[in-house]
Amino acid sequence: MIGLDFPVKPAWIQDVLRLWQPDQAISTLVQAALAQTMAELGGEKTRRNSLTVILRYFVPTVGGGQTRRTTQSNVWAAYAAVDSPEALAPAYLARIIAGNDVARETVRFIIGRRSSSNTFTSSDLRRRMIAHFGQRNVVLNSTSAFLRTLLAFAVLDSGSRLGDYRVASSLPVSEAVFPLLVWAWWELHGGPQIDLDAFAAAPAFSFVETAHFTEWWQAYQGRLWSLEDRLDGRRAALKQVTPQALEKAISAVSATAREFTPYRFGYGR
Repeated sequence: MIGLDFPVKPAWIQDVLRLWQPDQAISTLVQAALAQTMAELGGEKTRRNSLTVILRYFVPTVGGGQTRRTTQSNVWAAYAAVDSPEALAPAYLARIIAGNDVARETVRFIIGRRSSSNTFTSSDLRRRMIAHFGQRNVVLNSTSAFLRTLLAFAVLDSGSRLGDYRVASSLPVSEAVFPLLVWAWWELHGGPQIDLDAFAAAPAFSFVETAHFTEWWQAYQGRLWSLEDRLDGRRAALKQVTPQALEKAISAVSATAREFTPYRFGYGR
């Protein structure tokens, strides 16, 4: 998937998700979002472009055309209702990277440069993307948009010269938000079992602090998954393996941790 033609910020994602309602006409959500968020972007067309990216990754829908509506439940909206955009930033970024081919290849390039330097140039990245995908405008536009997104998430800094970038920091992950990272990873990979070492090394988490992942896996042992030690490595066996069941379980754990009812988001009905 390409689908990342315009940059997004954590606060914009948060605003849209807090406007979300179950079984909502997508046109209603779009109009509310255009009126209430991304105010720093000049015209409606510019806001609409970035909004389209947010909807693609964080707002599942049913139907098509004028009948297109939000689903009855949305785990992203459930978390956005109770957490700050700063707390959710690692999960938001992981979801974008996990769902986007250009983003994942960009991350591989950046991480590959870490062995020698934390800096890189947009020219070097452009050559890498052309070599991998071919010289397509949609790829180059998506690469540029993703770089601006990484700047907005504060994991990259601009260098002293135009076109220079530096890896700035990694995003911390709280115990409460960790299941949402699992959901972001699972949406791409699926399957009833997760290799814990492969999970931590996934491109989606390249800008995420992984030091506490072992603790967070243990924290939800028995509730969301069962941990297993095997000859071929450590694994988590999910207790729910369908999208609906896993989404509901993750939202319920989040709700319990914060004494927050999930019924507003369509869970448990």
